[in-house]
Amino acid sequence: MVKAANDDGIRVTIKTLAKLAGVSHTTISRALNNSPLVKPQTKKKIQRLAEEMGYVPDINAKGLVTNKAFVVGIYFSRLKSGTSSNFLAESIRQIKYALADYTLAINGLDLVSNKLSLLANGKPDGVLFISQSVSDDPYIEFMRDNGIPVVVINRRTSVTNVINIVPDEYHGVYQAIQYAIRLGHQNFGLIKGADNFASTQIREQGLRDAIKDSQTASIRESSIVQGDYSRKSGFHSMNKILMQDEIPSLVFCSNDEMAMGALKACHKFGLKVPEDISLIGFDNADYAQFMIPGLTTIYKPVDEIAKRGVTELKELMSNDLVVKERNDEEIVATELIIRDSVMDLRK
Repeated sequence: MVKAANDDGIRVTIKTLAKLAGVSHTTISRALNNSPLVKPQTKKKIQRLAEEMGYVPDINAKGLVTNKAFVVGIYFSRLKSGTSSNFLAESIRQIKYALADYTLAINGLDLVSNKLSLLANGKPDGVLFISQSVSDDPYIEFMRDNGIPVVVINRRTSVTNVINIVPDEYHGVYQAIQYAIRLGHQNFGLIKGADNFASTQIREQGLRDAIKDSQTASIRESSIVQGDYSRKSGFHSMNKILMQDEIPSLVFCSNDEMAMGALKACHKFGLKVPEDISLIGFDNADYAQFMIPGLTTIYKPVDEIAKRGVTELKELMSNDLVVKERNDEEIVATELIIRDSVMDLRK
């Protein structure tokens, strides 16, 4: 094992590696950037040597050569509340993996004092907005107007000349409620998501339209309770529903975290799911299959949406493009995942 030179305070550069490996510094650079122009055996040898020597790329020097900052801004609508921990973690995991060569500047727009502060540390090479609210649009427009490549995922935006990738939440909920109606459910409850989030309104509309189109099912306004996408709000919202004189046979929870809280509330009231009351969630979080009973939910492909967003952003950045005179929108399908939390009332 070669001792890491920087353990002794000596900076290891590409020239250092080139001298030790007996190749040109161009070959070193190509190998470290995984170029197909370098033979696999040579590439592996150079990458192993760089690791053993403790080589750290000089991002600043690289930026001077390429005129790039090697920074990508990642903005969520909210980090204080409304963004579930599962959604946050899955989004960042996918983005971090796909943008390994960049430093990610992650923030919530609820923590940003004004639009100018977005550029306080200089222009990023690109920005990915993981948007939930129409209140994000002024920030999206600001970055676009400053010549920065912008991709908006997770919510349909009215901002033009940006790439927009959104899940088909409406039809996902519509199909899930249709499924429940086919199983004999007629009385529904709803635990809504965070106020002013687009997903909250879209998911509620999918529920209401499926009920209306059935011409047999119904939902009482007193069985519609405002949550905020947290487990705690799911618990308290379900408490309110269960304290009514007449409870619905099924409650749609606008995400899986609230469904988990709602399940705990059912246990508190001595009710069994699905024998006494049924639940449907949204997201298909990784823990949904391990809940007791397994949660019937709507799969939102966060990983695919994030990957598509990053792919589009990388293409814009690599070609030094800011989207002009077009407004590309990609819709990603959702899917009903059937488990054990919905009772078949036809039996």
